[in-house]
Formats: sequence, structure tokens, C-alpha cells
Amino acid sequence: MLEVGDIVESKSGHDAKKFFVVVATLNEKYVLIADGWTRKLDSPKQKNVRHIRLVKKAESTQTYVDDKSIADELAKLDIV
Repeated sequence: MLEVGDIVESKSGHDAKKFFVVVATLNEKYVLIADGWTRKLDSPKQKNVRHIRLVKKAESTQTYVDDKSIADELAKLDIV
């Protein structure tokens, strides 16, 4: 199951092959994702967990407090 802070890649939709951070879990089927650029924390995208794949599990101390921290984390991984 995906957790807040996990880095994921979209497998389908207009955002396919883009990377995001899980910012909330709604239930076992849906999560909210943001990337800090086009999808910000104040308007995250709802995504079906079947349409994303896990890239990196969240570290227990990892927190994202703003859009810049999300964008910086994705940029550090050289996956954007």
C-alpha cells in the first residue's frame, strides 16, 4: 500500500511517465499526488493506485511542507 511521501510514476492518463509524491491517501484505491510544479499541494491530483507505480518508498523522517520541497526532492532523483 502506498504511503504519504512515496515517490510514484504515473502509468496512464495525460500525465503518463511523470513523477509525483503521494501527499494523502483517500482509501485503498485512491491517493492524492503532487509534483510541486504543475500539481501543487493546494490542488493535488486524485489518482487510482492501479494507474501509478512506486518508484521510491518514503523515509520515515521525510516530510514535504511546501511545493518547493516536493520539486527539490524530485529534481534530486534525476527522474524529472
